[in-house]
Amino acid sequence: MNEKEKVDLFSKVDFGDIDANADPNLDKYFIDNGYWNSIIDSPIYYVIGKKGTGKSALYKMLEKNAIANGIPISNCDFGDFPFNKLIQLSDDDFSKPNQYQSIWQLVILNQFVSLIMSNDNTDRSNQCYKKLAKYFKTCIGDTVDLHKISVTNIKKKEHTLQVASFGINPGITESKEYASTYSDSYFNISKINRSLLTDLTEYFKTTDYSPYLIQFDRLDDTYNQYTERESYFHLIISLMKTVYSINNHFRSVGISKVKIIVYLRTDIIDELGKRDAESARWDDFTYRLNWAIVNKSGWRNPPLKQMLDKRIVNSLHKELSFDDLFNSNNIRIIRSGSMIASENRYMDVFQYMTELTLHRPRDLIKFCKCIQRELSESHPAKISYRTIKDAEKEYCFWLVNAELSNEINPIISDTEKLYSLLRSLGSKPFSFNDFYLRYSSTENNGLAMNKDKLISYLYDVGILINVNTVRGQQRYRSKVRNHGTVDRSMKLMIHPGVWKGINA
Repeated sequence: MNEKEKVDLFSKVDFGDIDANADPNLDKYFIDNGYWNSIIDSPIYYVIGKKGTGKSALYKMLEKNAIANGIPISNCDFGDFPFNKLIQLSDDDFSKPNQYQSIWQLVILNQFVSLIMSNDNTDRSNQCYKKLAKYFKTCIGDTVDLHKISVTNIKKKEHTLQVASFGINPGITESKEYASTYSDSYFNISKINRSLLTDLTEYFKTTDYSPYLIQFDRLDDTYNQYTERESYFHLIISLMKTVYSINNHFRSVGISKVKIIVYLRTDIIDELGKRDAESARWDDFTYRLNWAIVNKSGWRNPPLKQMLDKRIVNSLHKELSFDDLFNSNNIRIIRSGSMIASENRYMDVFQYMTELTLHRPRDLIKFCKCIQRELSESHPAKISYRTIKDAEKEYCFWLVNAELSNEINPIISDTEKLYSLLRSLGSKPFSFNDFYLRYSSTENNGLAMNKDKLISYLYDVGILINVNTVRGQQRYRSKVRNHGTVDRSMKLMIHPGVWKGINA
């Protein structure tokens, strides 16, 4: 295979969408690392990962597997959920940050009732089923996007949450006589929740032993749009606690195949931990998506490269890999400042690209698309050093101005002032005192937090990394690849991809 053929082949690869939500070919290149066993068949309630690590892809593929196996599942997409409406519906019977648990419980329990009604394998003559069916017919009906409708039809009156009927049955709002069987005070949401949970527990224990799954995704899609950020965090804390409570209730009575799973970004779960000490107990029920390559041996055939290879094979229908198309010895990226020590003069192309990223699938897919765009515009005879360098400018600009700006905007609204501060620090390692000095001289400051909190925050989102020189070699530490917080005994450095992005 000559160099021009490599250009032509790489240009034809379908790397897919950087966001899995609308990717029609996701199943062709999704890498299944035993997720069903690790998440569905295990006591896992939460899937946590940085933005771009594949949460939505996993959410969609687990749904597809459930449907293929006849398992009732409800995927609740919160991309356009009426959070602003929900924020107004705090339950005054609960103290902050727990004031939204009642409404979340109703949303979840209604989803389970709806799933049971849609299961064709259910014994409809059973008395437990008939009781739930009557509730469904009277109080829900054939409602699309039930998780949204449940919220928009709840009112707050005299400090109490009241639930109206929200189905499509014309006579539904007159069903007070029936509703009184679920609550002696017809509209009281807490009493309805208790009755529903009792009936569902009885049903799952004695009647229907099928798995039932509910998944909540894209809870963080519009996170940076809310002016009432504390109320948003309280909403999510309430959801996490409600999911924990319901899942553990079912487990405690031997109902192990009925569960709710929440997908959430790492940075948001970190914010929740700052506001609620009880969040520590969620950790044992959490599955963390992490693609980071943490040591030298991890570069041999990392999952990130396998992810690219699968896209190459499925697009070209040839047993070719990333390394087959990118000859590092021919491209000749000189090793300088790499985070991995090596005696080789030239860097491996995949390693070079990955070190400019946050070690996420989204990063590598975007970088490859940037290379494809560069090839289509410049029409080179081969993939060269210049091809990679020109593509990295586009990728790094995207990393900073699309990805990171979106993530940090709710915390630091003046991102340009932040980037100006970072540019003043330079690309080389600097001390904490250097940072303090530059921070103090930043015009009008206005970065929303003090200098030490800012360092910790920038380290946590991957903008800053730790670096030290040991026996003439630089050693690196980052939130992407290591556990824990910023190490104050080491120097600091701007992530190389971020540095290139703020100067693109």
